[in-house]
Amino acid sequence: MRHFLPFLMAASLATSLFAAPDASADFPVVSRPGFVAAHATLPGGRQAEANAIILVVSVAEQALALIRDGEVRRVYRVSTAKAGTGSRPNSDKTPLGWHRVSDWIGGDAVPGQSFVSRQPVPGEILRPEQWRSDGGRDYVLTRILWLDGLEYGKNRGPGADSHARYIYIHGTNQEHLLGQPASHGCIRLSNHDVMVVYSLTEGRPTYVQIVERF
Repeated sequence: MRHFLPFLMAASLATSLFAAPDASADFPVVSRPGFVAAHATLPGGRQAEANAIILVVSVAEQALALIRDGEVRRVYRVSTAKAGTGSRPNSDKTPLGWHRVSDWIGGDAVPGQSFVSRQPVPGEILRPEQWRSDGGRDYVLTRILWLDGLEYGKNRGPGADSHARYIYIHGTNQEHLLGQPASHGCIRLSNHDVMVVYSLTEGRPTYVQIVERF
């Protein structure tokens, strides 16, 4: 029975992907007129594809707003970098500006699966009670959305490249820190929420704008 528990857990979570509380009510700014339009134009004045999803990450609010079909659908609590914002390699900072999701990794993994260098570690699956760990190792769990910068000199190119810095949106074993800066540059989501975001975006053009404030 022990071998089936991770799969039972995955099935249980899959049936309740949208059951988690929506944080939108805590961030009324996302409902203001013009919010969606303010985040609809990509670098160079290009408009996103009709079926695209836009994720807007606010460093000040420590939140991620998901825009689909011209509406803010949900808002999720995140952790960006404890060291603040920046694009320099080895700075442990979260880069600002426009990105796209280049790779979706871990779609078949059970919740709590640990990844190292984007590869699942065999047999290393953290249980839900381990998703709120104090201290120790900072795990990349459950799902990975790998970001590729779209603004040369800001988050793309030599000395400032988000993709080369391995900036991800990913699940974490420090869910209790969501809502405050705590990461080493990546954008952390709860393991539940990263599964939702993954399922909503996989296979669709997905852009991520990281801003100081909504």
